[in-house]
Formats: sequence, C-alpha cells, structure tokens
Amino acid sequence: MYDCIAGVYDLLMRDVDYVSYAGYIDGILKRYLNNKPDIVLDVGCGTGSLTCAMRDLGYSMIGAEPSERMLECALKKDTNNIQYINQSMEKLDLFGTVGAAISFLDCINHITDIKKLQQGFKKVSLFLEPEGLYIFDLNTEYKFENIYAGNLYYDLSDDVSYVWVNNYSKKTKICTMDISYFIKNDDGKYKRYDTCNRERAYSDKQIIELANNSGLELIDMLEDFSFDKPRRNCQRKFLIFRKKR
Repeated sequence: MYDCIAGVYDLLMRDVDYVSYAGYIDGILKRYLNNKPDIVLDVGCGTGSLTCAMRDLGYSMIGAEPSERMLECALKKDTNNIQYINQSMEKLDLFGTVGAAISFLDCINHITDIKKLQQGFKKVSLFLEPEGLYIFDLNTEYKFENIYAGNLYYDLSDDVSYVWVNNYSKKTKICTMDISYFIKNDDGKYKRYDTCNRERAYSDKQIIELANNSGLELIDMLEDFSFDKPRRNCQRKFLIFRKKR
C-alpha cells in the first residue's frame, strides 16, 4: 500500500511526534504491567520511526512490516537492539514470545478484511507471553462518519503538497482515501505520487469480539493520548488488551 511513497514516507509524516507516542506507550506499559517487558513487537512498523523511539526508551524491539520498501528505509536507520522481519500481521511467525505488542497510526483500520484481522489477532496472541499486553490505536466510527466522510483535504506547502479525497460507505464501513502528493526534488521540480488507501471503521463490539476469540481480553480503552475514558465524539482511541492465561 505504501510501496510507492516509501522513500518519502518519513518526509510526509514529519509532523508525527514519535517520541511522544513512545512516551505514551511507555506510560501504558508501566501502568498495566508489573514488570518491564523484555521484548516489544511493533506490528506494522513502517519505516521504523516508532520502533526506534521505543528502543531509545530501553526496550528490545522486533519490527514486523509487510512492505519490503518500507523495511529498506527502516534498515537505513540505527538498528541497534532492533530486529526487523518482513511479515504481515496475519502471517506473523516469531522464534519466541514477546512481553508486549503494539500497532499504531491506523494499522488496525488498514486491515479491511475482518477474517484477516481475526487471524492477525490470533497471531499476536500466539506470540504474547501470558498476561502480555497488545496496545493499538483505532480511528473511531465517529471520525469516519463525521470527519472523513465525503471531505477533501489539501495542503500547499513549499516542499510537500497534497490533495486528499475521502469516500466513506456507511454500508460497508470502508473509507477510500485517494491522495496525490507533490514532493519537491533537489532540482526544484515536483514529483507526483498517487496512493489509494482503504480503512475500515470498526465498532468497539467488533474489536472486542475478535480479540476475545483470539485469547485476548480488554483491560482498558482510552481517549487519544490520555488516560481518560473516550468521549462520544472521540476521534481516536487507544485499546489495551491482555493475553488470557
């Protein structure tokens, strides 16, 4: 999905504060686990920016990513205490277990096939230690229906510009995102990159049922970057599941 923009992905995501993300995850792990996990699995690690930020907080990391080109970018960064594997969530195959797993920046929404998500949850659960945590964020139904649906976004910056058109179906719960990026090269000319991303809106009930069927139990649901319960118009939630004994 991101192969065509892998080389410029970090530029496009330059406004994402991965250090703050890592700090928030670190706070969740300390709050809900008695002991610091020896290894954390980053499912859908992309170019490894969050993986590196978690490593910098003292975690041994495994980064799993299905896109070879995204992994190529990750491998160009400091890989100390990080192992990268070219695997999708539903095809995870580790050599051992991990104390915690994470998936961020819409990873779960990007899995639009419910059967694949079920298989993905089962794989994560399989490689979690007993009572290990799986933490992920989720764009909410409210966001798809009231923020994304039918809207157009654009940004006309000097070095990076984009036009982003959304088409959301309440019937299928699928949002199709057609995005054209215009990136300035060293010679001052712009190169165009076109992507078509699809995300699915999942209800809390769906996610909890899929997780329960995979041996995971919900222990908390939080509003974006807080430890408060999600409000009705919350746009992003953080869900924390524990592997059942």
